Parts: sequence; C-alpha cells; structure tokens
Amino acid sequence: MPEHQEAATTAPHLSVALRHTVGALTLDVRFDLTQPWTILFGPSGSGKTTILRAIAGLLVPESGCIRTQKGGATTTLLDTDSGVNLPPHRRSIPIAPQTPALFPHLTVRKNLEYGGSPVAGTASLFGTDALLSRFPAQLSGGEAQRVNLARAALSQHARLLLLDEPFTGLDMALREELMGDLLQLQKETGVPILSVTHDVSEALRLKAEVIRLRAGKIVGQGPAHDVLGTERAELLSQLQPD
Repeated sequence: MPEHQEAATTAPHLSVALRHTVGALTLDVRFDLTQPWTILFGPSGSGKTTILRAIAGLLVPESGCIRTQKGGATTTLLDTDSGVNLPPHRRSIPIAPQTPALFPHLTVRKNLEYGGSPVAGTASLFGTDALLSRFPAQLSGGEAQRVNLARAALSQHARLLLLDEPFTGLDMALREELMGDLLQLQKETGVPILSVTHDVSEALRLKAEVIRLRAGKIVGQGPAHDVLGTERAELLSQLQPD
C-alpha cells in the first residue's frame, strides 16, 4: 500500500487517536506531540506499551488514526476508517523494547548494522566500541541495553524513536550516562523521542513533556514539573533534612 502524504502546514510531529481493548483495559486516547522528548507516564497496565506498539505498527488497534509530520509533509501511518495501515518496516519508527531483543547469532557490530547506518559514531556515543566483536550472550545486562538503544538510534530516516522503559533495572550511573547519550543524539539528529516510564525522577530529570495515563485514559499533558507537580513536591520533601 503506498504511503498517503498530504501537504502539511503547522502540524505536530505526531498525532495519535486510538481506541483498543486489551483484557480489562479499554485504551481511549487522543494526543499531539510537538516537543523533542515526550514521556508516557503511568502505572503498569495503564496502556503505555500498547500505545508504543500501535505507533510502531506492531499492534493494529480496533480503531484509530496515526500521522507523522516531517520535512513539510504529513504521512498517514494508520487510519482504520480508510483502511491505511503501513507495515512496521515502512513506518521508519524504530523501537527499543524494555528487554533487549538482539539477534543471538550476530555480533554486536552486525546487530548495530541491522539499523542500516554507519556504526562508528553511534557506537562511540553509546559506549559500545569495545563490544563490537562480542555476541549477545557475552554481554552484561547494562551492555545489552547500550546495544539495544544504539541499534534503535542507528535506524535510517527515522521519524520518531520509541523507547519502552529503557532505564529499568540499570544502576544510577549508567542511567544518567544513557540519558545524556540520548539527549545528545536528539540534539544532533532532531529526531523526536517518545518513551515510557513510571519513574518520577526520570521524567523530571529529562525535563520532557509528560502525557499522564490512568486506566487507558489521558489525565494530564504538559511539562513534567506541572503534570508531576505533586510527585515533585514529595521528592523534594524527602530531600529536606529533618
């Protein structure tokens, strides 16, 4: 199916409207993204990962419309009313899952080259230079996550980068390092990032726009310090000396 492109004026880089039922959860969301980094925030089971999978083309919702804007043109990725549903490989939206899904029979270099772009710069940025000749079974959890993020970042012509809880289970030093690497990558490439977390400190550290989800519905959208104001105050109070 050919990509449907329309002339764009002042459009957000991503527009999403989705309705989908997963078990007992009915996801019903509509949002536009305009900021370089946006976080889907909420407890487990609120629909965060389902939204990412629908945007990436890994899940077909019961109804919905997803459009991206880049370079003066709007591309419709999904429109259930008109039957448009671009397959994942034609959406140019890489996703880094929470658990690294690396090809076990390929070296780190070959895993990174799967993204289709030169490895050198991104390998250096994410600290994978010394890992290139290893196989996934030879990596620690933190090293595998470095490769997981670097591979997604290497995707050619990306419209958007999706990250599903990329820092879960990592120690604080590595989390800070990878956050810095991703912020640097975003600054250099201009590719917007949409990530998932339920970690308040992570959202505040990134100074991102936050879409707050509860039971499949959006209950807030805006700067992290506004949407997570109550949680921010609680964190600050914990840092105050007795």
